[in-house]
Amino acid sequence: MHPRINSVLQRQTAGEKVEIAGWVRTRRDTGGFSFLEVNDGSCLANLQIIADKTLENYEQDVKRLTTGCSVRVEGTLQKSPAKGQAVELLASRIEVVGWADPEQYPLQKKRHSFEFLREITHLRPRTNALGA
Repeated sequence: MHPRINSVLQRQTAGEKVEIAGWVRTRRDTGGFSFLEVNDGSCLANLQIIADKTLENYEQDVKRLTTGCSVRVEGTLQKSPAKGQAVELLASRIEVVGWADPEQYPLQKKRHSFEFLREITHLRPRTNALGA
């Protein structure tokens, strides 16, 4: 069983190899790598994943990830040079467990009204307001 993102963020052990699973919140592509924000519902914070273009499934899978896709990620924790997070996960393997069609998956990174969330009861646990 893989650790929860909450426990990974609390330990903050750079150099530790971990495997996490969760849902993609966002993906940003820059140069030869992508940044993924992944959340598993164990806390409000996301874990940033760094996916290098040298990953074997980078072009066919990683660059196609959208909000709501479920992933399993193996990698090594490292101290983050950016503000706002202590550690990030340098991915050595990213497995797509399930795809989410952006046309059908109604949740995005923005804040949603409670009225809107009442209409999608099956997805409410994936929001910050009602998740953790």
